[in-house]
Amino acid sequence: MKKYLSILFLISTIVSFSQTIEIGPLIQYHRTAFQKPDSGTIVITTSGGSSEGVKTTETDANIAFGGYFGYYTENTFAYLAELFYVATSSPNYGDNSFQSINLIPSVAAELGNSNIFINLGVGAGFILNQPDFEGINDVAGEKFNSIDILAKLALNFRLKELFTLDGGVIMGASDIVDNQNRFHFYLGARVPLNLLIN
Repeated sequence: MKKYLSILFLISTIVSFSQTIEIGPLIQYHRTAFQKPDSGTIVITTSGGSSEGVKTTETDANIAFGGYFGYYTENTFAYLAELFYVATSSPNYGDNSFQSINLIPSVAAELGNSNIFINLGVGAGFILNQPDFEGINDVAGEKFNSIDILAKLALNFRLKELFTLDGGVIMGASDIVDNQNRFHFYLGARVPLNLLIN
């Protein structure tokens, strides 16, 4: 019995040293825009096919804030979940903006031993409002979706137990109004509050 307890203690000790759990706040500066199909532009693919191009509106500044959970292994991988609020707007659409709560789980892998991680994720955005788009010619405002599928690609620079700098792109894989999806590029920071307090 003592042998099994000793083995169990040894395994739990090894596991506790080979992982880090982070919980804390995040804040991000976003440049947001909308994208829609552009029938005036044809994109020719390498396989010889063609498709419509994409038109992106001008970008607008928005601040995102929320929290995150991160599980870092010693073998260069991290598993993250971010929950944050952000608005999506564009100067092309006046004062109209979409407010959303977003949940993006992601996986990150460290590049070498550099503290730089590449981060890929897929999540959902929950749209909280429906702007009227009155007087905006590019948006009819006839079809709204309340849930948006999001894809994320980012680079992170992590100083263990202090902070993580985060920058990347978040793109809506589904339309939120008519045939338009949202597009964000951002810079931000995450702080592992649970490690700073201990």
